[in-house]
Amino acid sequence: MRPFGTGSSLRAALVPDDSSDQAAHAAGFIVRTLATRQDHYNYPASDYFDGGNTVDAVLALDGAGAGLDQADATTDYLAAHVDDYVGYPDPAGSPTAETYAGPLGKLVLGVVAQGGDPTDFGGQDLVARLEGLMTVDGRFSDKSNFGDYSNTIGQVLDLIALGRATGSVPDAAGDYLLDQQCGDGGFRGNLDVAGAPCSSDADATAFAAQALVGLLGADDPATADALAWLSSHQAPNGGFRNDDGQYNANTAGVAAQAFAAGGLDVELASAQDFLAGLQLDCSFATGLRGGIAFTAADYATLKTAPKTTAAIDRALRATPQATLGLAGGSLLTVTADGASAIAPALDCPASTTTTMSPASSTSTSATPGTGADDPADPASATPGALAFTGSNVAALTLLGALLLLAGATAIVLARRKGVHV
Repeated sequence: MRPFGTGSSLRAALVPDDSSDQAAHAAGFIVRTLATRQDHYNYPASDYFDGGNTVDAVLALDGAGAGLDQADATTDYLAAHVDDYVGYPDPAGSPTAETYAGPLGKLVLGVVAQGGDPTDFGGQDLVARLEGLMTVDGRFSDKSNFGDYSNTIGQVLDLIALGRATGSVPDAAGDYLLDQQCGDGGFRGNLDVAGAPCSSDADATAFAAQALVGLLGADDPATADALAWLSSHQAPNGGFRNDDGQYNANTAGVAAQAFAAGGLDVELASAQDFLAGLQLDCSFATGLRGGIAFTAADYATLKTAPKTTAAIDRALRATPQATLGLAGGSLLTVTADGASAIAPALDCPASTTTTMSPASSTSTSATPGTGADDPADPASATPGALAFTGSNVAALTLLGALLLLAGATAIVLARRKGVHV
């Protein structure tokens, strides 16, 4: 077993003066959208529970140090719906007939961050269930009749989850992650495929760098190489391009987490500036304020056409991961300790004609569950009603049984740039 560093043993990030305020305002957006959805997120235009985006929201609230009441309520919802996220039981009723490695690791992380017991959560020992997914070579693999879609990001989530839950990780699991590091220092997105070239991916590298800080320390050559690769691919605007050639909030958010974990303060501040530039301020429709647009194109779209469903869906995906990065937190250190019960909302004038910086405006308490400016409420008269969004392997696998195999595979992976487990 290899010791895993967490909490106070890791270097605290240096956060720019205004980023914590902006993270708190993003938390206000998350609190509103969760409270009016019965404490969880669903997929767009469906009743399917999106556990991945829901756990990301809990981590974001904890990282922002705000909205603890809502984070607790959402954690209670997760406890009641464990198998709806990490794997569906078979017809015989076995609770572990289908188990997805990445989602299970993310859930354990959320429980630990909330101060819960992952060995007794929702009536299950999530740690034992996760340990049961590790193969002899150290890979955490899906147990599923639909195939194994585990990837590098899932391996990272499982490593950090076990590290934070138990204080150590199996040597084989750490070695397997290191086997995914390419010669240039970055990490491949898909786990080792025989004969396939090793092509580094920004999202996978940002996640992997966080795990390496916990496994090896920030000064280890493997960790330093991963952080150097990530730094070298950061654009002057602080962002990172996705496969579509767009600078996006999700990749910048997880990269900010890696920079925070590794102590790269200049790169962290640059990524946070990029994220802050995508935050929807007082010049936007009430229901959108505090959220973070996926790209600059979406930011412009939501300014002029606040009910554009696709851009809204992407904002709901982007905001949680971006919020943790904006707060200067990482998966290694995020915790609910010291979080305030409520989250602030932007205190905007009744009529706003110019853009106001969320960091410079005063804060008032957000009122969860009012529905008056609920971005999810189709009956809301407020411009900018939001739709559902997120990422959940288990629910999508169930849908996949009703779709063509190729389409199901693409959905189960849910790995277009900017969308994580």
